[in-house]
Amino acid sequence: MKILLVSGPGISLKEPYNSGIEAFIVSFANQLVDDGHIVDVIASKAEATAKFTLVNPFSESITDNPNFILRLKEKRQFKNLKTDLYDVIHYNMFYPHLLETGCRFNKPSFLTIHSPADKKRIAAYKRLSNGTDLVFVAISERVKHQWDKALGIDMPLINNGIDMSLWPKTSLKNPEYLLWSARINEQKNVAAAICVAQHMQLPLKIAGRIVDQNYFDEQVKPHLNSQIQYVGHVTQRELSSLAEKAFAYLATATWQEPFGLAALEMLASGIPVVGFHTAVPPNWMHESVLTTASLHWQDLVGLISKSSAILPASCVAFASTMNIQNMTSNYVKLYSAALLQKGIGEDALFEDEHEPQNVS
Repeated sequence: MKILLVSGPGISLKEPYNSGIEAFIVSFANQLVDDGHIVDVIASKAEATAKFTLVNPFSESITDNPNFILRLKEKRQFKNLKTDLYDVIHYNMFYPHLLETGCRFNKPSFLTIHSPADKKRIAAYKRLSNGTDLVFVAISERVKHQWDKALGIDMPLINNGIDMSLWPKTSLKNPEYLLWSARINEQKNVAAAICVAQHMQLPLKIAGRIVDQNYFDEQVKPHLNSQIQYVGHVTQRELSSLAEKAFAYLATATWQEPFGLAALEMLASGIPVVGFHTAVPPNWMHESVLTTASLHWQDLVGLISKSSAILPASCVAFASTMNIQNMTSNYVKLYSAALLQKGIGEDALFEDEHEPQNVS
Protein backbone atom coordinates (compact mmCIF):
# COMPACT_ATOMS: atom_id res chain seq x y z
CA MET A 1 0.00 0.00 0.00
CA LYS A 2 1.22 3.52 -0.81
CA ILE A 3 0.52 5.88 2.06
CA LEU A 4 0.94 9.63 2.54
CA LEU A 5 1.06 10.79 6.16
CA VAL A 6 0.53 14.54 6.58
CA SER A 7 1.89 16.45 9.56
CA GLY A 8 2.10 20.02 8.30
CA PRO A 9 4.13 23.05 7.18
CA GLY A 10 7.22 23.67 9.28
CA ILE A 11 6.77 20.54 11.39
CA SER A 12 10.03 18.93 12.50
CA LEU A 13 10.13 15.19 13.03
CA LYS A 14 13.60 15.43 14.53
CA GLU A 15 14.21 14.82 18.21
CA PRO A 16 13.60 16.13 20.73
CA TYR A 17 9.97 16.18 19.58
CA ASN A 18 7.79 19.20 20.28
CA SER A 19 4.85 16.99 21.25
CA GLY A 20 3.64 13.42 21.34
CA ILE A 21 2.07 13.79 17.89
CA GLU A 22 5.48 13.96 16.23
CA ALA A 23 6.57 10.85 18.13
CA PHE A 24 3.35 9.12 17.02
CA ILE A 25 3.92 9.98 13.34
CA VAL A 26 7.54 8.79 13.31
CA SER A 27 6.86 5.47 15.06
CA PHE A 28 3.76 4.85 12.94
CA ALA A 29 5.49 5.63 9.64
CA ASN A 30 8.49 3.46 10.48
CA GLN A 31 6.25 0.55 11.48
CA LEU A 32 4.24 0.85 8.27
CA VAL A 33 7.50 0.54 6.33
CA ASP A 34 8.54 -2.45 8.44
CA ASP A 35 5.22 -4.03 7.54
CA GLY A 36 5.99 -3.68 3.83
CA HIS A 37 4.18 -0.47 2.90
CA ILE A 38 5.53 2.53 1.01
CA VAL A 39 5.31 5.65 3.15
CA ASP A 40 5.90 9.33 2.44
CA VAL A 41 5.55 11.85 5.25
CA ILE A 42 4.91 15.57 4.78
CA ALA A 43 7.06 17.52 7.23
CA SER A 44 9.94 19.98 7.11
CA LYS A 45 12.59 17.79 8.75
CA ALA A 46 13.18 14.18 9.71
CA GLU A 47 16.02 12.12 11.09
CA ALA A 48 18.46 10.65 8.57
CA THR A 49 17.68 7.24 10.08
CA ALA A 50 13.96 7.49 9.25
CA LYS A 51 12.66 4.56 7.23
CA PHE A 52 10.05 6.67 5.43
CA THR A 53 10.58 9.27 2.71
CA LEU A 54 10.34 12.93 3.67
CA VAL A 55 8.22 15.12 1.40
CA ASN A 56 8.07 18.89 1.84
CA PRO A 57 5.96 20.78 -0.71
CA PHE A 58 5.86 23.94 1.39
CA SER A 59 8.05 27.00 1.55
CA GLU A 60 9.46 27.38 5.03
CA SER A 61 7.11 29.31 7.31
CA ILE A 62 8.51 31.07 10.36
CA THR A 63 5.32 32.44 11.87
CA ASP A 64 3.14 30.38 14.22
CA ASN A 65 0.08 32.36 13.05
CA PRO A 66 -0.02 32.13 9.27
CA ASN A 67 -2.06 34.85 7.58
CA PHE A 68 -4.62 34.46 4.82
CA ILE A 69 -2.07 34.92 2.03
CA LEU A 70 0.27 32.30 3.47
CA ARG A 71 -2.56 29.81 3.87
CA LEU A 72 -3.57 30.33 0.23
CA LYS A 73 0.02 29.70 -0.80
CA GLU A 74 0.19 26.52 1.27
CA LYS A 75 -3.09 25.30 -0.20
CA ARG A 76 -1.74 25.83 -3.70
CA GLN A 77 1.51 24.05 -2.88
CA PHE A 78 -0.34 21.13 -1.34
CA LYS A 79 -2.73 20.94 -4.30
CA ASN A 80 0.23 20.61 -6.68
CA LEU A 81 1.47 17.48 -4.90
CA LYS A 82 1.20 14.33 -7.03
CA THR A 83 -1.33 12.59 -4.85
CA ASP A 84 -2.27 10.12 -7.58
CA LEU A 85 0.77 8.15 -6.39
CA TYR A 86 -0.95 7.22 -3.12
CA ASP A 87 -3.66 4.80 -2.09
CA VAL A 88 -4.60 6.71 1.07
CA ILE A 89 -3.85 10.07 2.70
CA HIS A 90 -3.71 10.29 6.48
CA TYR A 91 -3.72 13.64 8.32
CA ASN A 92 -2.51 14.07 11.89
CA MET A 93 -2.49 17.77 12.76
CA PHE A 94 -4.85 20.74 12.80
CA TYR A 95 -4.53 22.44 9.41
CA PRO A 96 -8.12 22.96 8.16
CA HIS A 97 -7.02 24.71 4.96
CA LEU A 98 -4.95 21.66 3.97
CA LEU A 99 -7.75 19.27 4.88
CA GLU A 100 -10.22 21.22 2.76
CA THR A 101 -7.81 21.04 -0.17
CA GLY A 102 -6.97 17.38 0.40
CA CYS A 103 -10.59 16.30 0.48
CA ARG A 104 -10.79 17.26 -3.22
CA PHE A 105 -8.10 14.71 -4.15
CA ASN A 106 -10.69 11.92 -4.38
CA LYS A 107 -8.55 9.64 -2.24
CA PRO A 108 -9.57 7.69 0.85
CA SER A 109 -8.60 10.17 3.56
CA PHE A 110 -8.27 9.85 7.32
CA LEU A 111 -7.77 12.30 10.17
CA THR A 112 -6.53 11.08 13.53
CA ILE A 113 -7.80 13.43 16.22
CA HIS A 114 -5.15 13.94 18.89
CA SER A 115 -6.81 16.89 20.65
CA PRO A 116 -9.83 17.60 22.85
CA ALA A 117 -12.99 19.03 21.32
CA ASP A 118 -12.58 22.80 21.53
CA LYS A 119 -14.70 25.42 19.75
CA LYS A 120 -12.14 26.16 17.02
CA ARG A 121 -11.66 22.53 16.04
CA ILE A 122 -15.35 21.67 16.33
CA ALA A 123 -16.29 24.43 13.88
CA ALA A 124 -13.65 23.33 11.37
CA TYR A 125 -14.33 19.60 11.63
CA LYS A 126 -18.11 20.04 11.41
CA ARG A 127 -17.66 21.58 7.96
CA LEU A 128 -15.47 18.69 6.90
CA SER A 129 -17.69 15.97 8.38
CA ASN A 130 -20.76 17.32 6.58
CA GLY A 131 -19.24 17.88 3.16
CA THR A 132 -16.59 15.20 2.66
CA ASP A 133 -15.86 11.49 3.05
CA LEU A 134 -13.03 12.19 5.49
CA VAL A 135 -12.81 9.45 8.13
CA PHE A 136 -12.15 10.73 11.65
CA VAL A 137 -10.27 8.42 14.04
CA ALA A 138 -10.10 8.79 17.84
CA ILE A 139 -6.98 7.89 19.84
CA SER A 140 -8.78 7.08 23.10
CA GLU A 141 -12.25 6.53 24.52
CA ARG A 142 -12.11 10.01 26.04
CA VAL A 143 -11.44 11.62 22.66
CA LYS A 144 -14.05 9.46 20.95
CA HIS A 145 -16.72 10.37 23.48
CA GLN A 146 -16.03 14.10 23.12
CA TRP A 147 -15.88 14.12 19.34
CA ASP A 148 -18.75 11.71 18.68
CA LYS A 149 -20.93 14.09 20.67
CA ALA A 150 -19.50 17.24 19.04
CA LEU A 151 -19.84 15.96 15.46
CA GLY A 152 -22.81 13.63 15.84
CA ILE A 153 -20.94 10.65 14.42
CA ASP A 154 -19.61 7.28 15.55
CA MET A 155 -15.92 7.42 14.72
CA PRO A 156 -13.57 4.44 14.87
CA LEU A 157 -11.28 4.17 17.89
CA ILE A 158 -7.65 3.13 17.54
CA ASN A 159 -5.63 3.53 20.71
CA ASN A 160 -2.20 5.03 20.29
CA GLY A 161 0.65 2.56 20.39
CA ILE A 162 4.34 2.82 21.16
CA ASP A 163 7.46 1.04 19.98
CA MET A 164 8.22 -1.07 23.05
CA SER A 165 11.83 -1.55 21.92
CA LEU A 166 12.48 2.16 22.52
CA TRP A 167 11.59 1.77 26.20
CA PRO A 168 13.53 -1.17 27.68
CA LYS A 169 12.33 -2.26 31.09
CA THR A 170 14.42 -0.93 33.94
CA SER A 171 16.12 -3.54 36.12
CA LEU A 172 17.28 -1.09 38.79
CA LYS A 173 16.62 -2.34 42.33
CA ASN A 174 17.29 0.95 44.09
CA PRO A 175 15.50 3.77 42.22
CA GLU A 176 16.57 7.29 43.04
CA TYR A 177 13.88 9.84 42.12
CA LEU A 178 10.43 10.75 40.90
CA LEU A 179 10.15 11.62 37.20
CA TRP A 180 7.96 14.14 35.39
CA SER A 181 8.01 14.71 31.62
CA ALA A 182 5.73 16.84 29.44
CA ARG A 183 5.40 20.29 27.91
CA ILE A 184 5.94 22.84 30.64
CA ASN A 185 2.87 25.00 31.01
CA GLU A 186 -0.03 25.50 33.40
CA GLN A 187 -2.18 22.71 31.95
CA LYS A 188 0.53 20.09 32.41
CA ASN A 189 0.93 21.31 35.99
CA VAL A 190 4.49 20.42 36.94
CA ALA A 191 3.98 22.63 40.00
CA ALA A 192 1.99 19.79 41.59
CA ALA A 193 4.88 17.37 41.07
CA ILE A 194 7.26 19.84 42.71
CA CYS A 195 4.99 20.19 45.74
CA VAL A 196 4.77 16.40 46.13
CA ALA A 197 8.53 15.96 45.90
CA GLN A 198 9.18 18.72 48.41
CA HIS A 199 6.60 17.35 50.84
CA MET A 200 7.96 13.80 50.64
CA GLN A 201 11.57 15.03 50.58
CA LEU A 202 12.22 13.04 47.41
CA PRO A 203 14.38 14.00 44.43
CA LEU A 204 12.49 14.98 41.27
CA LYS A 205 13.71 15.11 37.67
CA ILE A 206 11.73 17.42 35.36
CA ALA A 207 12.03 16.97 31.59
CA GLY A 208 10.19 18.82 28.84
CA ARG A 209 9.95 21.72 26.44
CA ILE A 210 9.22 25.09 28.01
CA VAL A 211 6.17 26.42 26.15
CA ASP A 212 5.21 29.00 28.77
CA GLN A 213 8.31 30.85 29.91
CA ASN A 214 6.42 32.94 32.48
CA TYR A 215 5.00 29.78 34.06
CA PHE A 216 8.48 28.23 34.20
CA ASP A 217 10.01 31.37 35.70
CA GLU A 218 7.31 31.69 38.36
CA GLN A 219 6.37 28.09 39.20
CA VAL A 220 9.47 26.03 38.44
CA LYS A 221 12.69 28.01 38.43
CA PRO A 222 12.47 29.29 42.05
CA HIS A 223 12.31 25.68 43.31
CA LEU A 224 15.24 24.26 41.36
CA ASN A 225 18.10 22.96 43.48
CA SER A 226 20.01 19.74 44.06
CA GLN A 227 16.72 17.97 44.89
CA ILE A 228 14.43 19.44 42.20
CA GLN A 229 16.21 19.40 38.85
CA TYR A 230 15.18 20.52 35.38
CA VAL A 231 17.08 18.39 32.85
CA GLY A 232 15.81 20.13 29.70
CA HIS A 233 13.96 19.14 26.55
CA VAL A 234 15.18 15.59 26.02
CA THR A 235 15.17 12.93 23.29
CA GLN A 236 13.44 9.60 23.69
CA ARG A 237 16.78 7.91 24.34
CA GLU A 238 17.58 10.44 27.05
CA LEU A 239 14.15 10.04 28.63
CA SER A 240 14.58 6.27 28.57
CA SER A 241 17.87 6.68 30.45
CA LEU A 242 16.13 8.86 33.03
CA ALA A 243 13.47 6.19 33.44
CA GLU A 244 16.11 3.66 34.43
CA LYS A 245 16.52 5.33 37.84
CA ALA A 246 12.96 6.47 38.51
CA PHE A 247 10.55 4.73 40.86
CA ALA A 248 7.36 6.53 39.76
CA TYR A 249 6.18 8.80 36.97
CA LEU A 250 3.98 11.73 37.97
CA ALA A 251 1.08 12.52 35.61
CA THR A 252 -0.26 15.82 36.91
CA ALA A 253 -2.07 17.39 33.95
CA THR A 254 -5.28 19.14 34.98
CA TRP A 255 -6.81 19.20 31.49
CA GLN A 256 -8.50 16.19 29.92
CA GLU A 257 -5.39 14.53 28.49
CA PRO A 258 -6.34 13.02 25.11
CA PHE A 259 -4.11 9.99 25.57
CA GLY A 260 -1.03 10.31 27.77
CA LEU A 261 1.75 9.00 25.53
CA ALA A 262 4.53 9.85 28.00
CA ALA A 263 2.73 7.90 30.72
CA LEU A 264 2.51 4.87 28.44
CA GLU A 265 6.21 5.15 27.62
CA MET A 266 7.07 5.12 31.32
CA LEU A 267 4.85 2.09 31.92
CA ALA A 268 6.72 0.35 29.11
CA SER A 269 9.91 1.13 31.02
CA GLY A 270 8.52 -0.65 34.06
CA ILE A 271 7.63 2.47 36.03
CA PRO A 272 4.20 2.87 37.69
CA VAL A 273 2.19 5.99 36.89
CA VAL A 274 0.83 8.14 39.72
CA GLY A 275 -1.40 11.10 38.97
CA PHE A 276 -4.78 12.68 38.44
CA HIS A 277 -7.70 11.10 36.55
CA THR A 278 -7.47 13.96 34.07
CA ALA A 279 -3.90 13.04 33.08
CA VAL A 280 -4.56 9.54 31.69
CA PRO A 281 -7.45 7.96 29.78
CA PRO A 282 -10.20 6.82 32.17
CA ASN A 283 -10.18 3.28 30.73
CA TRP A 284 -6.61 2.66 31.91
CA MET A 285 -7.89 0.53 34.77
CA HIS A 286 -4.78 -1.32 35.92
CA GLU A 287 -2.79 -1.73 39.10
CA SER A 288 0.20 0.04 37.53
CA VAL A 289 -1.82 3.24 37.04
CA LEU A 290 -2.67 4.86 40.38
CA THR A 291 -4.82 7.94 40.00
CA THR A 292 -7.19 10.12 41.99
CA ALA A 293 -10.24 12.17 41.00
CA SER A 294 -8.86 14.96 43.15
CA LEU A 295 -6.69 17.69 41.63
CA HIS A 296 -4.86 18.32 44.92
CA TRP A 297 -1.21 17.30 45.01
CA GLN A 298 -1.60 16.13 48.62
CA ASP A 299 -3.74 13.23 47.39
CA LEU A 300 -0.84 11.88 45.34
CA VAL A 301 1.36 11.26 48.39
CA GLY A 302 -0.37 8.05 49.48
CA LEU A 303 -0.48 6.76 45.90
CA ILE A 304 3.27 7.22 45.53
CA SER A 305 3.82 5.16 48.65
CA LYS A 306 1.56 2.41 47.24
CA SER A 307 3.37 2.45 43.90
CA SER A 308 6.49 0.93 45.44
CA ALA A 309 4.70 -2.44 45.57
CA ILE A 310 4.03 -2.50 41.82
CA LEU A 311 6.30 -4.86 39.91
CA PRO A 312 7.96 -3.53 36.75
CA ALA A 313 6.73 -6.58 34.84
CA SER A 314 3.14 -5.59 35.60
CA CYS A 315 3.70 -2.12 34.16
CA VAL A 316 5.29 -3.55 31.02
CA ALA A 317 2.53 -6.10 30.52
CA PHE A 318 -0.11 -3.38 30.56
CA ALA A 319 1.86 -1.10 28.22
CA SER A 320 2.40 -3.94 25.76
CA THR A 321 -1.35 -4.10 25.11
CA MET A 322 -0.93 -0.74 23.35
CA ASN A 323 2.07 -1.43 21.14
CA ILE A 324 2.88 0.08 17.76
CA GLN A 325 2.37 -3.20 15.90
CA ASN A 326 -1.25 -3.56 17.05
CA MET A 327 -2.00 0.10 16.37
CA THR A 328 -0.53 -0.05 12.87
CA SER A 329 -2.42 -3.24 12.04
CA ASN A 330 -5.68 -1.57 13.04
CA TYR A 331 -5.00 1.44 10.81
CA VAL A 332 -4.11 -0.79 7.85
CA LYS A 333 -7.41 -2.65 8.31
CA LEU A 334 -9.19 0.70 8.25
CA TYR A 335 -7.34 1.74 5.08
CA SER A 336 -8.07 -1.57 3.36
CA ALA A 337 -11.77 -1.41 4.18
CA ALA A 338 -12.02 2.08 2.69
CA LEU A 339 -10.17 1.07 -0.45
CA LEU A 340 -12.28 -2.03 -0.98
CA GLN A 341 -15.38 0.10 -0.52
CA LYS A 342 -14.11 2.27 -3.38
CA GLY A 343 -13.74 -0.82 -5.50
CA ILE A 344 -9.95 -1.04 -5.40
CA GLY A 345 -8.95 -4.70 -5.21
CA GLU A 346 -6.32 -6.01 -2.81
CA ASP A 347 -3.92 -6.82 -5.65
CA ALA A 348 -3.74 -3.14 -6.56
CA LEU A 349 -2.60 -2.25 -3.04
CA PHE A 350 0.73 -4.01 -3.38
CA GLU A 351 2.06 -2.90 -6.73
CA ASP A 352 5.70 -2.04 -7.38
CA GLU A 353 7.12 0.83 -5.38
CA HIS A 354 6.74 4.36 -6.73
CA GLU A 355 9.56 6.82 -7.06
CA PRO A 356 9.70 9.10 -3.99
CA GLN A 357 8.82 12.74 -4.60
CA ASN A 358 11.97 14.81 -4.38
CA VAL A 359 10.39 18.08 -3.32
CA SER A 360 12.05 18.55 0.07
